[in-house]
Amino acid sequence: MKNTLIILSLLLSVSSMAKDMSRSEKYEDAYVELEDGSSQYIGGCSVHQDYEGKLFTVDSTIVKYFEPEYNNAESTMAKLKKVDPILLAAAAEGSGSDVKEFFSQVDDITLEKITSTVFKGLDLYRFNIGVGGGNGYYEVYNRTEKKGVVSYTKLSNVFDGDIEYCDSSVWLNK
Repeated sequence: MKNTLIILSLLLSVSSMAKDMSRSEKYEDAYVELEDGSSQYIGGCSVHQDYEGKLFTVDSTIVKYFEPEYNNAESTMAKLKKVDPILLAAAAEGSGSDVKEFFSQVDDITLEKITSTVFKGLDLYRFNIGVGGGNGYYEVYNRTEKKGVVSYTKLSNVFDGDIEYCDSSVWLNK
């Protein structure tokens, strides 16, 4: 009985882990070409920017669009003072720099609180970050709190319209 419980708990913990679904769709199936020659995403990531107003809504803007002064971390951090430092750290993770350096070297920043119309119970935050003179990306994070400890989990990363990462928890079943 004890071994059965251990095996069952291991199986459940593995199935609850994050799973990147972005590589499970082909470009041809996920995008449709429009009459004007542009393309639109119709794939499985419910928090892709093209689904704004369809599968999720923007509730509020926490940080309005601004362009940081390059390498002026103090000025940038003053404009981000309303943002949970844990969320800022999650967004800067993987950049190879600290939070202040990361946010002072991007072209522009906006942070919004969003709500999924499909997946209930998520506490979602979406960064829109411009980089490289016209390029940019969206990152969506889910806020959780367990026993007073707050954490943010990245659910999607869309760079220039292409999905780099999309967690199974916001993936549409097709």
